[in-house]
Amino acid sequence: DEDLLSMFTKKIKDFFFKKGYAFIKINPEITYAKVNFDKQSKIINTKNKQLIDTLKELGYDKLKDNLYFESMLPKFTPVIYLPTYNLNDLNSEIIDNATEAQKCGISIKKGNIDDIDTFYNIIKKNDSKSISYYKLFYEIFSKDDMADLLFLELDYVTYIKYLQIRYSIENEKNEIINRKFNLNPQDNNLYIEKMESDKELNKIQAQIASYNFKVQDDKNKETLAACLVIKHEGRITMLISGTSSEFTLCDLKSFLYYKVIEEYKKSGFLFFDLNGITGDYSETNPYKELNKFKLQFNPNVFEYIGEFDLIVNKPFHQLLWSTNKIQKEFYKPAIKNKQN
Repeated sequence: DEDLLSMFTKKIKDFFFKKGYAFIKINPEITYAKVNFDKQSKIINTKNKQLIDTLKELGYDKLKDNLYFESMLPKFTPVIYLPTYNLNDLNSEIIDNATEAQKCGISIKKGNIDDIDTFYNIIKKNDSKSISYYKLFYEIFSKDDMADLLFLELDYVTYIKYLQIRYSIENEKNEIINRKFNLNPQDNNLYIEKMESDKELNKIQAQIASYNFKVQDDKNKETLAACLVIKHEGRITMLISGTSSEFTLCDLKSFLYYKVIEEYKKSGFLFFDLNGITGDYSETNPYKELNKFKLQFNPNVFEYIGEFDLIVNKPFHQLLWSTNKIQKEFYKPAIKNKQN
């Protein structure tokens, strides 16, 4: 309704002008296009494309289309519709990874405010925000049950049993190789195979010993990954996640997302917003791995109409611009730390 939008814009400008504001920044979740990364194409929503021109006519300053993460919020967002989502349709590597992780004794658990320190120690390498920011954020959102702190936890006893089974399998393999090698000690390929198997046995044995020591020290569990999920009106959003670099037996990040999908689908949520990716299809995209990771979950990718500034007080806005206040606060470099 263009008349209603025009009236709303005028009244909100008058309201905030009296309060001394320079401008209002908006980044509405209005779809400009649905993006197909496999075909490197998009289907544009013509009606919403026209809305961009309408907003400009009403005084909303359209900022540049951020290909990466230059704006406050991402322009390209992958979203999963949970009610019809089937985890069995995922790539076999993701399914096998989830199966292996569960055999290891890794499970998902929900935390609370007392776990913020643990959460922050895992995700801090992915973000510049302080721990006090996340404490306040969680306190505010959790009051209305709008935030979940989630962790992947390793059970040591289950993991030791898993390692013992692996050792038994590898030991049988090693004995077969040794018998073959004894019959043909000049076979270089068999020698290499024997050396690799010996290394694997020693590695597993060392891991078993290490975790047995931890159990003896009354340590039964270890946190391997963490994330903060926002819940609102049937939708969950992955705000940020992180993993421990020490545990490498399975892909922890993929398993974390797998479990989030599984748990919130069971709980009746409708949408899972995986948070932003970039709109760059190319092989030189600096965020190529971020895109690849999130796209492997087969989401629908939406491109929103973008970021706008509604100038409320032009002289004040120009003053802020001339002193570089706005650029410093809102215009981020295109390339930054890869998050989530």
